[in-house]
Amino acid sequence: MKFAKIDVSSSGSNTIVAAVAGKKIRVLAYTIIAAGTVTAKWQSASTDLSGAMSLAANGGAAPSISILAPGNMIGLFETASGEALNLNLGGAVNVAGHMTYIEVAV
Repeated sequence: MKFAKIDVSSSGSNTIVAAVAGKKIRVLAYTIIAAGTVTAKWQSASTDLSGAMSLAANGGAAPSISILAPGNMIGLFETASGEALNLNLGGAVNVAGHMTYIEVAV
C-alpha cells in the first residue's frame, strides 16, 4: 500500500502518481478539498476515469467543499498499465488532499 499527497492548482492535467512500467495504479481511497469553485476529474494519462466532480466554495462560511471517497481493497478505479494517474482541473484553483493506492502488476 502506498500514499500520495494531492496539492495541485494548474488548470488541466496534473500528475498525482507517475506512471510505473508494467503496472496499473489502483486508487483505494482519497480525499480532496478545493479552495474555490472548480471541476476535477481523475484520469489515466488523458483518459477519464471519473466524471467531472464539481467542487465549490461554500459561500465564505468554510474554505471549500470536499470529497471523501472511503477506501476498500477492491479499489475505486485504476489506470491503464504504464499510465500516470492525473487529476484534471477545470480551472486554476488549488485542490489538495491525500490518497491511498497500490500498484497492480499486469
